[in-house]
Amino acid sequence: MQASDIHAAALTDLIARLCGPAGTGESLKAISDGCEAARAAGLGQDAAAMARLDGATAGLDPILRESALACVSGDLRRYLHILTMLDNVLDLAPLEGLNQIYWSMQRQLFLMRMDLGSVPNFVAEHLFPFYERLLRQMAARLGLVPVARPADQPDTGRVVIVTNQFLSAEHQPSRDLLLLAVRLQRDLGRTVLVLNTNMMPDRYYSPFVPPFAAAVEERLSGEQTIRCGGERIRMLSSTIPGITAGKLTGFLSAVETFDPDLVIAFGGSVIVADLLESAHPVMCVPTTSGQTVSLADIVLDFGGHTPPVGNSRLTQSWRPSRFGLSLRRTGETATRAEFTLQEAEFVCVVVGNRLDAETDGAFLTLLGRILDAIPQALVLFAGGVESLPGRLAADRHAGRLRSLGHVDRMEALMSVCDLFVNPRRTGGGAGAAQAMAGGVPVLSFDGGDVASVAGPSFLVADEAAFVARAVALADDPTLLAEARQEARSRIATVEREGADNGQLSAYMAEAVSLFAKRR
Repeated sequence: MQASDIHAAALTDLIARLCGPAGTGESLKAISDGCEAARAAGLGQDAAAMARLDGATAGLDPILRESALACVSGDLRRYLHILTMLDNVLDLAPLEGLNQIYWSMQRQLFLMRMDLGSVPNFVAEHLFPFYERLLRQMAARLGLVPVARPADQPDTGRVVIVTNQFLSAEHQPSRDLLLLAVRLQRDLGRTVLVLNTNMMPDRYYSPFVPPFAAAVEERLSGEQTIRCGGERIRMLSSTIPGITAGKLTGFLSAVETFDPDLVIAFGGSVIVADLLESAHPVMCVPTTSGQTVSLADIVLDFGGHTPPVGNSRLTQSWRPSRFGLSLRRTGETATRAEFTLQEAEFVCVVVGNRLDAETDGAFLTLLGRILDAIPQALVLFAGGVESLPGRLAADRHAGRLRSLGHVDRMEALMSVCDLFVNPRRTGGGAGAAQAMAGGVPVLSFDGGDVASVAGPSFLVADEAAFVARAVALADDPTLLAEARQEARSRIATVEREGADNGQLSAYMAEAVSLFAKRR
């Protein structure tokens, strides 16, 4: 089938889906599937086809239409249209819908689905100001007035850590948060209160495509005490859905009662922490690379060591320091037979929680080139998946592309792997760190968490270099052994940087000082 025929079929299908029902999660999922099919077919680069799609959907819900066309094309100008529309009704639109749209945009940016060149500096100049306006709307409509401690009061030695989402010890950012809390209490002598706010949408409030809803751990509701690293960490959680005055005033009241010296936003766009910035010093600890949206006095880096461009608030708050990743070191190893692997095979592994989206057609094609060039190679995929196994089964290398699903024994798996292969994505840093700790070298393009963790020695410039590097490691045992040792050395350096308590204390003190100057 010729490209024009493929585009025509994808276009006809997508128009039919967009003009059909869109009021349920199932219908939005069907529309999203149509958008992904059109994107994969290259419809976004076909100007004539996009013009037809534009005209055929002109009368649809504008959020549905613009987000769908953005999904197909990756064009951030579509998101600008949405932000402009929302600004015109910002005082009238439901907060839950506004929040849904904001997080859905952030999700697409995180998944690297958007063309950042279509609107340079989109985050700093457009999305960040919209986030500030959204917070002001929340505060005004819900009567949120955080109470500040009177100036010149003595320190209390207390710190509040606020997160949008705490799930479990299986969730890397949640483990990292506990690591931070333990360091603050055990090493720095602070008393910590964690607020698990669950402020991301947990259901669909807007017809944005693709729909996004965050997971919520229902067991974590109310007050809990979590034991970690010999410390008892107090946590207050709310699993109430949506944005309500009761939920938010409850968190603000808890902070007022606790009376902290500092609020730490753990992650980007931590709504409750940013609502507190008028009353408390705030420091932000990002959990991923990219431009972090935060109103904090100080925003740490994720290892990129490159400040945001310009002289915006984000640029002024940025500091070149990465907080450490929590690695699991049990010492567990495995034999290749336990994973049905042969001793002579060159075992590549791809690890992630979003492999259905991250292992796209382009990445499978690239892996195919590696398998063509290395007859003894195979690729394992470790992580929860739904659609990926079917796509692997239909691939021409089906027998050498194996989905393992969720793997509990990740350290054991890494002990039988030769190369960590990274798709183009933002996430994956924790998996890469675990691999490198086990002496598994990384193969990645620049950009994203994995590149930040792995460092320049493990990065390549293009697909030809990607394949060539894999071939070189497979063909040369000495080169592979050197890469294994370099991986261990690199992750040891990253861990030392992230474990610098003196630097952490200095940034905390600086945030307090900056707040004192602006209050």
